Amino acid sequence: MNKRVYVSICLAMLMLLLAACGGNNGAPAATEEAGNKGAEESEATQAPVEEKPVTISFMHFKSDVTDGVAKIVEQFENENPNIKVEVQPVKYDDYYTLIKTKLAGGDIIDVFTLNSGGQAKLFSDGGYIMDLTGQPFLSSFDESVLKGQATDGKNFVMPINGGPIAVFYNKKIFKDLGLEIPKTYDALLEAANQIKAAGKTPFALGWKDGWTLGMWATRDLPSLTALEEGQTDFFQKLEVGEAKFADNPAVKVTIERAKKLFELGNKDQLGVDYNGAVDLFSKGEVGMMYMGTWPLLDIEKKNPDFYNNDLGYFPYPFSNDPALNKLEFNPDASLAVASNTPHKEAALKFMAFMASKQGGDAWVNNIKSLSYVKGSTTSIAPAMDELQPYFDQGLTYDSQIYFANTTLDWSTQFSQQLQKYFFGKTTPDKIIAEMDDWIAKNHK
Repeated sequence: MNKRVYVSICLAMLMLLLAACGGNNGAPAATEEAGNKGAEESEATQAPVEEKPVTISFMHFKSDVTDGVAKIVEQFENENPNIKVEVQPVKYDDYYTLIKTKLAGGDIIDVFTLNSGGQAKLFSDGGYIMDLTGQPFLSSFDESVLKGQATDGKNFVMPINGGPIAVFYNKKIFKDLGLEIPKTYDALLEAANQIKAAGKTPFALGWKDGWTLGMWATRDLPSLTALEEGQTDFFQKLEVGEAKFADNPAVKVTIERAKKLFELGNKDQLGVDYNGAVDLFSKGEVGMMYMGTWPLLDIEKKNPDFYNNDLGYFPYPFSNDPALNKLEFNPDASLAVASNTPHKEAALKFMAFMASKQGGDAWVNNIKSLSYVKGSTTSIAPAMDELQPYFDQGLTYDSQIYFANTTLDWSTQFSQQLQKYFFGKTTPDKIIAEMDDWIAKNHK
């Protein structure tokens, strides 16, 4: 821009500003005294107003990393000394039952975690969460991410963190037994059987917590259903009663696989919870553990030598077609603001912090999870280096998109049926029949 033109524009803007400051209700100043008075009033109006202290509640389902989340919240409070955050961690298995009960009863939870997809739709349809579409802090996320977490074209939740769901493995055990990283499901079973034959435990399973079994089942089944069977809309049809489990050959495959995993797991699989499984694996005596990145903090704390030297991570090979076995990458926690919050401004400041690079880095550094915030650090753990080629080459997928905007929670019933099967109290055919009967009673 021409320097003279630039100066002229600046002078014109300054004159307009002075005129506005010197007037009353937009009228020009009649005298110099009136102008000075108007300027003084304007300065008084623009003086910073001391914000009143406010407390907001934050309920989350990341109870496995309670200390890490607390550190993130502490950073926010340091940046916003007038806002206190009352943090309420809840175990995932109890989370949705508790929060639905509270919200239905009129309790106020200002900010809380939700899973994008079915749960976000359920809460938005119920009018419990604020429409965040157009909020400035959403510009911190790629448009594709926002679109992927949208409900009916609107953003009711803000993406926070996500990561791979893959197989941790003990490099030393694999090396000692001459095992290669399995690229197919049959190769995975073969490696597990060799580990068992060597007198070690193939898989660390903490299936006392229902979500751990459900996490595996709700990834194995949709992956097989959509990518091997080609039924990409199966779960949408299931939702409205247009499909049955009996119509899907992948269901029986997943049921049989669950039994094999159970047989290749540690003792008392249904008596050991998530933390117990992480403890077993951290000792270095178990071959593999199917999980997200959540245990990394605990593994590092309990066995730093194992964490730094012998901990590996590979994609779960659900198929016997290597070309289908990409890296599963899912959203984890997203954030929502209650529609009835009396502290809207404070709640939105909390969201804006979480959407900032500082907030994104805090999630990475404190809970060992990747952040969706653009530009945030990706340095998590040495084991993650093995997955970098999958990110670099775009070899990732999200099995959960096949549940998009469905609200029928069949996974709890399915997991309960699987547990009965482990102890010989049912059969695959009976499970399928029971599931279809349940679907018939509960579909939309």
